[in-house]
Amino acid sequence: MNHRSLCDASEMQTEESVQRDVLASLLEAWSSENALAVLDLISDGYIGHMLHLEAGERTKATYPSQISSFRAKNPGTIFTVIEQRRLVDGFLTRLMASRADGAYSYGMNQSRFVGPLIAEEWAIWSVWHSV
Repeated sequence: MNHRSLCDASEMQTEESVQRDVLASLLEAWSSENALAVLDLISDGYIGHMLHLEAGERTKATYPSQISSFRAKNPGTIFTVIEQRRLVDGFLTRLMASRADGAYSYGMNQSRFVGPLIAEEWAIWSVWHSV
């Protein structure tokens, strides 16, 4: 038995690093054609509050269709993390979305985690700005 591998902290991921990886995977799901990938990143009881939308509540069941709808209206959109701060139970992330036509939008997302899964999100985005 390799005693070093059992005790080597460099081989273990912290809860924070696992959660950061989940957030990176979430942005990848928003940026790709695989909207169903989001289902592996959020808890069964997930609830989302999109403060910039009139009907802005979402659940685990509705999340993939919201990504697909966004992608259909905004093809080629790329998300960039501007800043990310650790909170007691999650992260606050400032983002920029850039469309293929050059338009851009700024957003803020607060993600609350339960273990390695996102349990709740609050998000607000600006309108699209043209270049």
